[in-house]
Amino acid sequence: MFFDYDRFFDGLSALEENADKDKLRKFFSDNDIDLKIGSCKLTIKDAYELLKKKFNLKTGYRKFLFLYCDIFNENTKMKDFLENEMLNSNYNLYMLSNVDASHINFVNKNYPYVNHIKKRILSYKIKAVKPDKKIYKHLIKKYKLEPKESLFIDDLKANIEESRSHGLNAIHYTSHDKFLKDFKKYTDEK
Repeated sequence: MFFDYDRFFDGLSALEENADKDKLRKFFSDNDIDLKIGSCKLTIKDAYELLKKKFNLKTGYRKFLFLYCDIFNENTKMKDFLENEMLNSNYNLYMLSNVDASHINFVNKNYPYVNHIKKRILSYKIKAVKPDKKIYKHLIKKYKLEPKESLFIDDLKANIEESRSHGLNAIHYTSHDKFLKDFKKYTDEK
């Protein structure tokens, strides 16, 4: 999945005259709102109340929650790779994701192929977000992974660097073609 918080900022600012999208983005960033929600240090309801107070929001909570959750886009090439290559392979699949309950519920409902990945470490459940070392240690311990036999894929460089510090092989996902080449290098070596 691709995600883009600008969809949330654009959607909310379109409904609110006092909530300029750049100011919303800055407030979110300056206060690490997404990280606090993802690590369960702040609920989405609390975030709504903060933004409501700061920007005098008129939008109701249900609409706010929908906008907050509707930040995902399907990575069709990766979906096809998952369904056509990985599901019938001998590889074990794991999800390591910075999400809160509302995001993962939205993804599960709207992108049902994600439900094929049963083994999951979700940041809000362990109260740590990537690239916090705690989340990688938890993944390795819970699933008894051998890091050198594991391959971590992520689109953020900081997450890749931290995963490598735990001995995981890693691919920085910047394009699907590059990913396929890198994936082949790792899997051809086996």
